[in-house]
Amino acid sequence: DVDATCHTTFPCPLIQKTTMRFASTVASLVLAAVPAAVSAEEVLGLHGSGTTNPSKCFWHIMEKLEEQIKIPTRLTYRAVGSGTGQKEFLGKVLDPEDPDSGFTEKAYNDFGAGDIPIPSADRDAYFAKGIEFVQLPFVLSAVTFFHNIPGVPASGDSQLQMTACLLARIFKRDITTWDHPDILAINPNLNVATDYPIFVGRRVKGSSSTYSITHYLRAQCPEEWEEEDTASTVDWHPDTKACDGSGPMTNCLKNNEGSIGYIDAAHGHENGLTEIRVRNGDGRYLTTVESGVAGVQQAATDL
Repeated sequence: DVDATCHTTFPCPLIQKTTMRFASTVASLVLAAVPAAVSAEEVLGLHGSGTTNPSKCFWHIMEKLEEQIKIPTRLTYRAVGSGTGQKEFLGKVLDPEDPDSGFTEKAYNDFGAGDIPIPSADRDAYFAKGIEFVQLPFVLSAVTFFHNIPGVPASGDSQLQMTACLLARIFKRDITTWDHPDILAINPNLNVATDYPIFVGRRVKGSSSTYSITHYLRAQCPEEWEEEDTASTVDWHPDTKACDGSGPMTNCLKNNEGSIGYIDAAHGHENGLTEIRVRNGDGRYLTTVESGVAGVQQAATDL
């Protein structure tokens, strides 16, 4: 049995239609691409790239498949971000030998994964050229906010709490210190130095994490977060720090006291980061751990 239990909203694998039929799980997705016959000497390769969010899930399943499959198989997945994975899958990559010729429109991988769906205009354009693919939701996860304020506990009544509007004002740099009265109003136990600065870490390029959190801020606090800043790529305030990728974001948070940033919950907790309790629609302050799988499923239902 392949253990497909992965704790890592809605990353969508992008699969060239010629390589597989519809599949409902990652395991059957990979197996569906296996040819009917492979010689004993031939090694079957299946390679993908995309969002960091489900990378550990992919690697776990691929490892199990390589252990159990009866033909020589090489499976890989590169966690390079949703935008890059999508470009590689669609061939939106310039030919290094002739960059003036435009995009190659040649797929650089067998499948891609991302939290950002391919726009319908792009889909229609590729289908018109005979390049067909399917997009399949396959895993649920949460992207959330973490901080590094020394002395603030990761659990209990003194956890750092935030509303969507406070987060929006912080990431816009309207609020620049942790002792701002509006922060202290909902965090009466927060004990920080006067004018203790907030270090803001954010992603760059086409980030699915940015896509998720900006849509959240826009939905929950439209008066503070503009529609034009609701996307996978944002024109961030210059007084923010580029931390591209889950690894660099983790380092930004760990190496800068007073920092705040966003990352998928699984990677954040695996790296010992401290999650912020965010107020939900019912007025309760919760972390992803406290809301649990049921909370993530309900959030997806409400999309």
